[in-house]
Amino acid sequence: MFPIGDDDSSRRTSPIVTYALIAINLLFFFVELSGGDPFIEQWSVIPRRLLANPGGDFLTIFTSMFMHAGWLHLGGNMLYLWIFGDNVEDSFGHLKFLIF
Repeated sequence: MFPIGDDDSSRRTSPIVTYALIAINLLFFFVELSGGDPFIEQWSVIPRRLLANPGGDFLTIFTSMFMHAGWLHLGGNMLYLWIFGDNVEDSFGHLKFLIF
């Protein structure tokens, strides 16, 4: 059984960080699709390369969080972010949720 939503009647704030993360993931995925393998190799964490040059590849620790292997991977992750992210964001607050 897959959840398709939840009751957020007790939510106190608008989940702007959750919406922004979903939008960023979608945009990044389209850029990833258009960039092909060179884009994936540049922005994914490659442990050997990171250990050899930690300063030069430090950003890939963050950019790799937005990489997805395909439409199902992206769709599943965004579905669960949509369902659970707003509750966690409401509980933590916008900034703490973003850092989390």
